[in-house]
Amino acid sequence: MIAPRKKEYEDRLNFLSNSFDVYMQQQEAELEEKVRNEKELHLSSEIRELEKGIQNGNADVVIYASVRGVLSKTAEWEIIKAFEEHPDVLMIYADEDCVIAPDSEWEALKKNGIKVSKRSNIRFKPVYSPETLLSYNYTANLVAFRKQAFEMYPGKEGESIYEYLLRNLYNFSEDTVYHLPLILQHVHRLPEEEPIVFEEGDAKKKTELINAAGSTDSLRVEFKQSLFQPDYMSKEDLERVYPVYPVKEGTVLSVIIPSKDNPDVLLRCITSLHFKEQPFEVEIIVVDNGSNDENKKRIEEASVKEGFTYIYEKEEFNFSHMNNVGARHAKGNILLLLNDDMEMAAADSLERMAGQLFIPGVGTVGAKLLYPDSSIIQHVGITNAVDGPVHKFIGKDDRDRTDYLRNRFVHDCIGVTGACLMIKKEDYDAIGGLKEELRIAYNDVDVCFTIRDLKKRNVLRPDCVFYHHESLSRGADHLSEEKLERLSKERKMLYTLHPDIYNMDPYESAPAAGGSELGFDAENNFLRKKPKEECPRPTDFDYRKFPEGIIVHFDRLEKEEFAKSCGEEFFVLQGYHVVPMIDNMRFRFSMVFEGKKGKYVMPMPEFLRTNLEGTYQGATNLQLSGFCNFVTTSELPPDTYEIGIYADDVLKKLYLYQRTGEKIVMEEPDGNNA
Repeated sequence: MIAPRKKEYEDRLNFLSNSFDVYMQQQEAELEEKVRNEKELHLSSEIRELEKGIQNGNADVVIYASVRGVLSKTAEWEIIKAFEEHPDVLMIYADEDCVIAPDSEWEALKKNGIKVSKRSNIRFKPVYSPETLLSYNYTANLVAFRKQAFEMYPGKEGESIYEYLLRNLYNFSEDTVYHLPLILQHVHRLPEEEPIVFEEGDAKKKTELINAAGSTDSLRVEFKQSLFQPDYMSKEDLERVYPVYPVKEGTVLSVIIPSKDNPDVLLRCITSLHFKEQPFEVEIIVVDNGSNDENKKRIEEASVKEGFTYIYEKEEFNFSHMNNVGARHAKGNILLLLNDDMEMAAADSLERMAGQLFIPGVGTVGAKLLYPDSSIIQHVGITNAVDGPVHKFIGKDDRDRTDYLRNRFVHDCIGVTGACLMIKKEDYDAIGGLKEELRIAYNDVDVCFTIRDLKKRNVLRPDCVFYHHESLSRGADHLSEEKLERLSKERKMLYTLHPDIYNMDPYESAPAAGGSELGFDAENNFLRKKPKEECPRPTDFDYRKFPEGIIVHFDRLEKEEFAKSCGEEFFVLQGYHVVPMIDNMRFRFSMVFEGKKGKYVMPMPEFLRTNLEGTYQGATNLQLSGFCNFVTTSELPPDTYEIGIYADDVLKKLYLYQRTGEKIVMEEPDGNNA
């Protein structure tokens, strides 16, 4: 007989293995119900005619779907409706997943309906991203066009949709292409097959298509391998190169490096740039906000010897101001904002970045940053996650295949780090430079968000590589409570400036950007009466006697201002918890509220967070590490409560308690705080 606690562990693992199935069943049922209701209510004659035309083959819309898969039951309706709702859109693509089944079952599944349990590998796609599309065919297996698109940009006989898109890469734009964020195509995959990687295509063929189209303002694309060729990159990896654009004649690059009291680090950075040997003019501008006399003298002497400009202004550290000072002194038509603790690893990085910057619609260009003397990623672009901007794949190994090789492929993203950010001087001036009220953090992200407001793109080129000797200047932000408070303040300011992009990233799916993927919906989950067992209950147990060791992250910890549960206001407590170096399915987690007048504990329902797997060394089975609790104002007496997380190992006598440092305040009925 299996012991009760061991059975609980096995049940949890079983639920984990079926979590995708549960997720897909819920999504499918909700979508089909939504479409049924829309079809009953949506009486537009135009949309009815479009639907009839597609079925008869004479519509103004053409849907291209891979023969390897099947369309979902709602696909045609959703595509037609999207074209109607977006009259300027010429092309639509949707998300997809894989159906894992042997050939003997595939025909039966197509005929009788795809079983949800056979589906996996959801491929969420970004908004229209020309640079990503040039790297690989991310639109993949379901694309729809208005016939008007082919009248404007005629196709060629025998070419694939991917070849057609490459020839018209910059004819289309985010205004005329729409990503429909629904899983509408199910692609067949044999059980023994590797997960399908997007078609990469041949780089030489791509350069021919783009050059023939003449869509890069007469710049001739070149086919070059990167000079960065570490031992861990195979011949196949090295051949997966992205076209390189020549730098426009007359280009002058001004490299702006803020620095203080780091002469050895600074001079290593400058030397690594080989700025006197570049195929275009490069000037270096060092902005110093107050090095001591000895270091100042060393840098002055080096500036004369090496031939760079040295600006000394003794003042409080303000990264934005220092870069703006450098920009005012720059004579270049393009700028590179560069930290002093950077070391260029690929000698052709400046040339590749500068060439990319003049492609139509490109606003900023960033590089891959690795931790020194390693293959560990520090930055390959920025994701706008639920808790703010974060570096993609930070801490992951560049030797691995990361998210369809995005650590190797050039791609569009919401932002790139200001530690190494290239931008045209005219664009820098147009947006007013870096905002000086964002003194230290998020000023670079603000630049990238503002560039998107100008209808331009932020591009990450992983074939341009720098080593980042991070935090030598001012320390890691997470070490100081004062710095954490400043980060929080500047993050709030960032989203005050860009409220439309709060809690979303058009280049990422919700799961990739963070957040609970399953079950978190204020309307559905909170506008109901909670079962009694899910409510906080009084306790006198001393949880603080147990050691800490749980990583806890809150995505949301706030009073819900727009909804009520059973007529009451409530607090939302959403995030994830991880116990490092262990199987996390062994633990049951509880949330503890410690006030001055009493202590309360409540269970923590599990929520799907597939994006966590592999992010914490040694921690396994993290997919259900998400939590989303809510506490109504009547469930806890008025008081200020510190929040802790308690973990109970169901297999061994192991108990942990983590004080999170977060608090909620339950107010008196008249609104006065306890």
